[in-house]
Amino acid sequence: MRHPGSASATTSIRSSYKAAMDRIEQLRKFILASPDDPFPRYALALELKGKGDASAASKELGELLERKPDYLAAYLQLGMLLTALDRVEEARDALVRGQEIARRQGNAHTLSELTQALETLGSR
Repeated sequence: MRHPGSASATTSIRSSYKAAMDRIEQLRKFILASPDDPFPRYALALELKGKGDASAASKELGELLERKPDYLAAYLQLGMLLTALDRVEEARDALVRGQEIARRQGNAHTLSELTQALETLGSR
């Protein structure tokens, strides 16, 4: 059984942190090699979000959408991140743009998710 202050618990936390940093560095290398490939940038944004860095994650998603405006998955994530950063109007804009893309792509499931996020945002 691990105790919070034990050496093995500390080692485990360090290992988890190092693994996350290794993933982030690896994703940055993938992005440098193929800056227009949307998936590594999306994955990097999710890693940064998971690490608690909403600002950096939103910047990555913004860059992704500049390069690939039809990358539908990024709009909901960006809207949620901007909402968390209290940038409500920017969040609303991202979600509305996502709805337009979802309609154009005929993606009813994502359209529903974006609409629900907008409705939740409406009260703010």
